[in-house]
Amino acid sequence: MLSLKLSTNTMGKRDKTMFIKNYKEVLLEYEKFWNRENTSRPILNLSYTKDGATPYRAPKNLEEKWLDESYIYNAFLHNISNIGFLAEGIPMLFTNFGPGCLTACIGGSYELSNRTIWFENQQIITDWEAPPNLELNEKSEMWQHLLRLQSRFATDPDIPFSITDLGGILDIIAALRGTETLLYDLYDYPSEIKVCIKKVTEEWFKAFDQQINCVKNANLPYNAWMNIPSLKPWYPLQCDFSYMIAPSHFEEFVLPHITKQVNYMDRSIYHLDGVGELPHLDMLLDIPKLTGIQWVPGAGIEPLFDKKWFDVYKKIQDKKKNLVLHIGRVENNMNDLERLIKELDPTGVYLQISCSSQKIAENTLEKIIQWSK
Repeated sequence: MLSLKLSTNTMGKRDKTMFIKNYKEVLLEYEKFWNRENTSRPILNLSYTKDGATPYRAPKNLEEKWLDESYIYNAFLHNISNIGFLAEGIPMLFTNFGPGCLTACIGGSYELSNRTIWFENQQIITDWEAPPNLELNEKSEMWQHLLRLQSRFATDPDIPFSITDLGGILDIIAALRGTETLLYDLYDYPSEIKVCIKKVTEEWFKAFDQQINCVKNANLPYNAWMNIPSLKPWYPLQCDFSYMIAPSHFEEFVLPHITKQVNYMDRSIYHLDGVGELPHLDMLLDIPKLTGIQWVPGAGIEPLFDKKWFDVYKKIQDKKKNLVLHIGRVENNMNDLERLIKELDPTGVYLQISCSSQKIAENTLEKIIQWSK
């Protein structure tokens, strides 16, 4: 275990040491995940809460919470000092502006709230006969916030950080048009929507490239909100809007731009969010270059380790795609976790697990190693 001394930078002096496993060794383990070479057990982003952990002070206001880089950075350092890591567990400083922040960079607006940042409050696509010119505005407030925080975070080589969540293409369009209205538009204005998808996808690539170049110029690993570091550029792709549409509409409106995004980057994980998206899984698995699938059942649904989803996992693994599961706390469901581990081929599997103590985390790791054999 390597002690990394945090750099002193413009965010303020910090006399603090963060203890994580040797980052280079961890990165090599994650490369095994990406290359489907981890055959003995799943890759485990395993963490636990340390004894005596205390929360960081509450932000003074929403602006400090979301936009103040000093507060965000210092809160991260404090909170991460409360967490220990085992196996491939590793912290991540997320450039977090809520899901779909590109919306506010191409003509939309944003609204800060306690839990997230909203982008649906100003719907500027009001007439498909005269649509707005949706272009990346590098002078927009949101883009400037994004560049400022990301540039600051990239100056500290001791802190693994993540690029922001740009959002799914149709999710961005839904925020600018209105979700319900856009559902009707699929029938009434299909050609206009496809033109809009093409334009937003172009602007998405511009934003993505600038973020990736920031990481590349800093000579840091690439990461995104899923917290799976990579030595090659990657991104979690998604279309939450597709929860509400039929497979025929997914094939017509979603699959083409998802395929284009997949082919644009070295690696990609599709964020499959909720049972309404399961009818689209076969089409996603048929995208040759797609690296893997993250499955999220949704609120009020059987958890990830429930045997109900084993057929889903088998389908993903039979297609030689990686499987990403953010499981969270499982210490009260160890029998279910055992059944899951024994069901899965560990090759290309990533599990995020958190525990309430070091003892429980160590026991969990030991058990997973045994079950994987």
